[in-house]
Amino acid sequence: MKSLLKIFNLTIVREYYRQNAVFIFAIMMFCFGFLRAIEHITFIKSALKHPSILAFIFLTWALHGVKVILFTLRMLETRQNEFLYHARLFNPLKRFIAFCVLQLSLIQLTFLYSLAMIKIGIDEKQWAEIGYIIIFNLLLTIAGAVLFEYRIQRPNASNTTRKPIQQLLARFQTPAYLFFVRYLFAKQPVLLLLTKLFGCLILMGVCNLYVTDDYDERLLSLGGLLVAAGHTVFCQQYFIFENKYLSITRNLPLSYQERLAQYALAYFILLLPEILVLTRNLPAEVSYLFMVCLVVFIASLIFLNHHVQYINNISHDAFMQRLFFTGVLLLILIMFKIPVILMASVNFLIAIFVFRKHYFLSDSNQ
Repeated sequence: MKSLLKIFNLTIVREYYRQNAVFIFAIMMFCFGFLRAIEHITFIKSALKHPSILAFIFLTWALHGVKVILFTLRMLETRQNEFLYHARLFNPLKRFIAFCVLQLSLIQLTFLYSLAMIKIGIDEKQWAEIGYIIIFNLLLTIAGAVLFEYRIQRPNASNTTRKPIQQLLARFQTPAYLFFVRYLFAKQPVLLLLTKLFGCLILMGVCNLYVTDDYDERLLSLGGLLVAAGHTVFCQQYFIFENKYLSITRNLPLSYQERLAQYALAYFILLLPEILVLTRNLPAEVSYLFMVCLVVFIASLIFLNHHVQYINNISHDAFMQRLFFTGVLLLILIMFKIPVILMASVNFLIAIFVFRKHYFLSDSNQ
């Protein structure tokens, strides 16, 4: 079983954390950068005493569990991972245990948080809530293992039946700037839901922090930085989608301005949920003018992140390092009260420069 676990770790677990490094970094930065230990403890105690808060936590864990399960199923379906179906040669019990360990490895962020909740629950003598947390984690782990076992028993199985949302979208003619948005709704609905939920919760949480202390506009700027970081996966998926399905667009007689406008419209539409959350929850201390500047700042970061994808010969690790240090630099600039609209202008200028220089030279096979 050790060899099977090692194979799963190398092919699935490592790849999951590699692809979601920015998403995980944004969550860790929010949880341990904005919130102090005492605030985490207060939140957990409130969750243990109020079923509605505990149910919300369970929902968040379930969505994360669905995300990792769908990722694993996609990995099992890829051609380069077809050798994983040889796992059927292992003892069924050992294979099922390996799948449980695989699922635990993928949900370890929420699992470790549940251990902290159990520790505080023991101190507070909330035995029923501790039982619910343990049972929920067991169900989440077993559900993933069952689905992996089901898939491993059906190699090369494909479902050609259209999903309801695909049938609905097929009735409408889609303008070019909505191609990627439609693709997300049809092919990546869970990714779309989780990313939008993450961004909206970040902004909602940041806005609600204003009533607890004297904060300035920098707090919202930091929240916007996290929201933009959470959209990195969209930028990567857009690049993959474009090269896989829309490579012919490079041969169309479109100007640079028309191409850039299509990207800008697509990302603006994707940011509509966050804009609505900001509008509804904007603190009284913050002006609507700053809100507009913040939205432009978030859009500029996503715009820049998208266009640097066109630069060739950069390994994924090197790209993530540059992304990380760019985030740190922006964090420092925000703390020194550099206007977000100024940073947004610089981001847009760099993005346009990179696009004009690298778009037609970018390698679709990189």
